[in-house]
Amino acid sequence: MKDIVEASDGFVYHVSTVGITGARESVNEQIPRLLREIREATTKPVAVGFGLSKPEHVKQVAEWGADGVIVGSAIVTVLGEAKSPKEGLKALETFTKSFTSALLG
Repeated sequence: MKDIVEASDGFVYHVSTVGITGARESVNEQIPRLLREIREATTKPVAVGFGLSKPEHVKQVAEWGADGVIVGSAIVTVLGEAKSPKEGLKALETFTKSFTSALLG
């Protein structure tokens, strides 16, 4: 882990699960322990990603101490399901605001 955090530039990307990317139903319960281990190895900010797709996921990971979250596949899905680029952007705005609301309460 020391080599990884030393090689990171700006922040550490904590991959939350093993496997392929994509939405998951729940967040890996090992994240809090792994966040503690990463924090012991670096003072850089830690962002958690890979499989986060719901506002509840983002809220949980933030409560566990992540400095940021990375949401990719869920955004691609929102855009891909839209009937037009304009609708896609509106859906994306609603989607991302739901994450912000979850974080801010």
